Amino acid sequence: MRDGICVQIPAYRDPELPATVADLVGTAARPERLTIHIAWQYGPEELGLACQLRRLGAVHVIEIPARESQGCNWARSLLQQEWAGEPYTLLLDSHHRFAPGWDDRLVRLLHRQREAGSDDPILTGYLPPYVPARDPEGRVLAVYRMDLAERCDGLLYRLTGHPVPDWRNLDAPLRAGFASLHLLFAEGSLNDRLRFDPDVYFFADEVAVALRAHTLGYDLFHPHLVLGWHLYDRSSRVPHWADHAGAGEQQARSLARLRELYSGSLQGRYGLGQRRTVADYERLVGRRLIDDSDTANHTGG
Repeated sequence: MRDGICVQIPAYRDPELPATVADLVGTAARPERLTIHIAWQYGPEELGLACQLRRLGAVHVIEIPARESQGCNWARSLLQQEWAGEPYTLLLDSHHRFAPGWDDRLVRLLHRQREAGSDDPILTGYLPPYVPARDPEGRVLAVYRMDLAERCDGLLYRLTGHPVPDWRNLDAPLRAGFASLHLLFAEGSLNDRLRFDPDVYFFADEVAVALRAHTLGYDLFHPHLVLGWHLYDRSSRVPHWADHAGAGEQQARSLARLRELYSGSLQGRYGLGQRRTVADYERLVGRRLIDDSDTANHTGG
């Protein structure tokens, strides 16, 4: 389809997944344009959910026993291989609700940024929260900008969102320095140009993706409209690290991998692009990627 959207959802033992996919399809202006790929990492009691998902539309499920999972970016790397040339791609988490017509809005905003001078725009950002038990009541209406929340071992590590004042008066997306992996929309070719590194475990993956995207020539923008909602409370699902005794070792290896990336020494498919430099990215975000001074590991603003 000439305006098809390849949707990619890594899901790990998440009971919100069926409602997320149903709402994704039900609120789309043109659901027929969606091809949805899910890396479903299931527990022994959850296997039957795959059949329920496939009844929701053009849903393709990669079924993975949870014990065999190697983490969310490993799952994302599998999903990218399912891209079949669709002109657009959308990366999501498995716990969302969506605003009506979210698909048309994203496509229009992406084209708008191209017309405004960006050769390779990416729309990405943290969505406001919802609470499943009382949804749709209680959905927050807000737009967020992303910034540093915490360093780890001197590395830019965990991010947070800050509400944008007077966002209703904005008429265009906001230039951004960081990427959200619960909402990232771009041209489909991103799946070839920016492959997810399966060796980056969890936290700081959003920094790594933003850095690599910037050096490849992409421009990051936060949407100035409310396009959906995200569930931040993890108590409703089982996180990967709760099931896997080796998660601590994975995270330690991931930090070493990130240090290699941040320093510019990581080469190959998961390294930096040639359009911009690490220094260019640090100027964009106003922070050093690596700062091993004693005060650099405290929570940022």
